[in-house]
Amino acid sequence: MNWKPYAVVVPFSALITGLFNLSELMPWPLAVLAGAAWAVLIGLVAQRIGQRWRGRVEDGLVVLGAAGAAFAGCGGLMAILLLDGALRSSSLTGDALEQMFLPSIPYYIAVNSVLELLIVPAIVYVGWRAGRRRILILAAVVLYFGMRVWTYLAFAPARLAWAESTHSTEPLTAGERTQAAQDLMLDDPRWILLLVMFLLFLLAALVRPAVRR
Repeated sequence: MNWKPYAVVVPFSALITGLFNLSELMPWPLAVLAGAAWAVLIGLVAQRIGQRWRGRVEDGLVVLGAAGAAFAGCGGLMAILLLDGALRSSSLTGDALEQMFLPSIPYYIAVNSVLELLIVPAIVYVGWRAGRRRILILAAVVLYFGMRVWTYLAFAPARLAWAESTHSTEPLTAGERTQAAQDLMLDDPRWILLLVMFLLFLLAALVRPAVRR
């Protein structure tokens, strides 16, 4: 059994799945252990994939990774353009802006949950073989890991705090619109990082996998 991919996936899952998510349901030490255990479980399942199917599974995961990054990145850009355009209107109310923003939350939760829990961990295990494809996959995974840490530490708390605050049905003043743009972090560059991640997975899909050693 090759333990090297576990050194990548277990810390990722312990921090992202465990500390940042499961700690809301249980004490944080147990949450971290649960996140790490999930990573080990995915690894054990991946190890049982036969050589006959491993190449196809790897190709499929690379495509799913590219699709997930594209959905998240393009969705993020669209949300920024939509909210930024709305904030240029002098008749915009805080309540209308909130109703425009709230539907995006379950979209991001769904996309990133699939990436965090399944696609990103599994692709590291299945795609762990020497060659250019592994380099591209690991680059995309490291980029995603850093981006998710930033999301949980800064981006998500700021946006959720804004969504949970009270918003008036009166038109926002220029100062309030500026403050809303700052609270919603409309200058956040994560969509660019996600599109870079998409390109990395796309390149990985075009690279012929190396022979497993």
